[in-house]
Amino acid sequence: MILLRYLNRELVNMTMAIILILLLIVISNMFVRYLSIASGGNIEAGAVFKMISVMLPKYIAYLLPISFFFAILIVYGKLFANNELTVIFACGISWFQLLKFIFIPALSLFIIELILTITILPKMDQNYFLVQKTTTKNSLISFVQPGKIIPFSDGKQVVYTKSIDSDGTMHDIFIYQQKPNNGSTIITAPTGYAQTEANGDQYLVLANGYFYDARPGSAELQKGQFAQATQFISSKVTLDYNASVEAVPTSELTNTDNPRYQAEFQWRLSFPIAILVSSLIALAMCKMRPRQSRYNKIIPALLVFIIYFNLLSLSKSWLNNGNIPGWIGLWWVHFVFAGVMLFILKQYNGQIFAVKSKVGKMGKI
Repeated sequence: MILLRYLNRELVNMTMAIILILLLIVISNMFVRYLSIASGGNIEAGAVFKMISVMLPKYIAYLLPISFFFAILIVYGKLFANNELTVIFACGISWFQLLKFIFIPALSLFIIELILTITILPKMDQNYFLVQKTTTKNSLISFVQPGKIIPFSDGKQVVYTKSIDSDGTMHDIFIYQQKPNNGSTIITAPTGYAQTEANGDQYLVLANGYFYDARPGSAELQKGQFAQATQFISSKVTLDYNASVEAVPTSELTNTDNPRYQAEFQWRLSFPIAILVSSLIALAMCKMRPRQSRYNKIIPALLVFIIYFNLLSLSKSWLNNGNIPGWIGLWWVHFVFAGVMLFILKQYNGQIFAVKSKVGKMGKI
């Protein structure tokens, strides 16, 4: 059908244009934010693009519903403003037939969004967590900075180095470590470098240095020299994915009475469902009077969309805190908004057929 192809092509093109614009805005903001963090020495400079690329699928999933929502408003608003929809209705097309036209690309986006939120995004959150731990200053040994005394292990160990070369070689290293028996050890070395083992343990490898041991109850220092020594600095940071429920695989969120897991599972499903519900909202809110600007309906429709997502977020908090049962959860928000918008479309549809019947009676007379 020519009309179907025309409307779907306009919707898809507009959706792609809107999501590209929104992604450019989001990526530029992320780039500026991570660049400022990198300039402050909190993350490695090379990690900026890595962190953005890992987060990109998440922002695409978040932007798809609102991009499709705006695309429907703009495309159908233009059709109303140009009186094209008036001609379409006069040819026998109803509002529910328009809804069927919209649901063809909406169902495609629903499947894409479902794959993103159910399978890809949890893995992306895990990858982002790994990137954050391996490239930021959360990797404890990377706190070492030239000319500064850096404490580790709640102040029981401090490390100082005068300078660090571009290849990571440290010069004039000083280490102080407090022992469990209230003794202490001082280690000095002219050179050294950081080393991380496969299990995440972190060390400083020192060359041609000295160590001084102080024992409790003794005024003497035990002195020694070494050609090479490995000083343990910190163990790996434990990657507890359960601490971030967003990184938990979807298979672990189902068949559980944990409110946090139920809230996260329903939240993931809400984004694909939101594409269908936002389609109803956009179509129900796009109707305009003759000579009315095509952009007049954007603000009211956007307010309804914001209320819809705010209620979803609020319901997620309620479910997460155990204030509402899981069978109510976030589902009631989808049902309420879908039901109201379908009722509005039914009213519009009845008006069209009422006008047609009057026209038919006038023709008989």
